[in-house]
This record gives sequence, C-alpha cells and structure tokens, in this order.
Amino acid sequence: MSIPTADTCARQAPSGLLLDAALSLAQTQLVGQLADETSVDGRMMGTLGFSGALLAADLAARSVLGAFWWTPVVVLSVAASCCLGPMLELGVDLGRGTDLGPNANALYRAYGGQRSTAPAEQLLSDLDIALSSNARRLRAKQRALRVAVLALAVGFPVSAAFIGLS
Repeated sequence: MSIPTADTCARQAPSGLLLDAALSLAQTQLVGQLADETSVDGRMMGTLGFSGALLAADLAARSVLGAFWWTPVVVLSVAASCCLGPMLELGVDLGRGTDLGPNANALYRAYGGQRSTAPAEQLLSDLDIALSSNARRLRAKQRALRVAVLALAVGFPVSAAFIGLS
C-alpha cells in the first residue's frame, strides 16, 4: 500500500475541499501579516520613544559633552525620520493603508444566490491581492526599522568617538 502524495490527493479531492483549504490558508496568512505589521509598528514607536529620551539626555548634557554635543542629534534625526515616514504613511508603499480584503456585505450582495464556488473563488482572488499589497507595505516598514536601528547602532559609537576627541 502506497502513501498518496499531495498531488494525488489534490487530483482526487473535490474542488470544494481544495478551495476551502486555500481560503483558510489565505485567511490565516492575512491574520499573520496583520500581526507582523502591528509588531513592526510597535517596535518603530519604541525606537521613536528611545530616540526622544536620548535626545532629551543629549540636550540636557550638552555643556558636559563638549563641542561635538550635536553629533548624537544627527544620529537621532536619521533614526527618527526612518520611523516617522512609515508612521505617517509617507512613501510609495505606505500611502494606501492596510488591505483587509473585500467587504463581506458587498461580497454577499454581489454573489448571493450563486453557486458557492464562484464567490469563494472571488474571495480567494481578493485575499491574494490583499496579501500582495500588504507584503509590500510590511517590507517597506521592516526596511525602515532596520535602517533606524542600524543608524543608532553605528551612529552612536561614531558620535561617542567625536565627543571623546573634544
């Protein structure tokens, strides 16, 4: 007795089961994507808060830091601008907002009374579009967060070296 492969099961399974599985997967992916985006947004807000606290400390201690007291301000400005762009939805991939898929009531009104596969196939197509749109937004936010953290990680040792020279 041989174990059926996924390809064999897909050919033997009714199309409704495969469609239901694909819909469940797309919905799960959309929820996961939204959780990832929320996590990135939270980390960006934390980076902004951290930058604000460091800016306040730098300004309070500028007389002690010497002639190069302003170098951390440059680093903090780069990090803050990287985080503020996505937070204010500035940029090509960010201006559209998060795509949550089709409106449920509109889908029902458009496909009410039809066979169940037509609306399910349309929903799957709409969820795929939402996933693709959100993936671009999420990658843009992740890039911005990485650049902000990199600016802090590289910029502060450099500014500390300048401050140490004065």
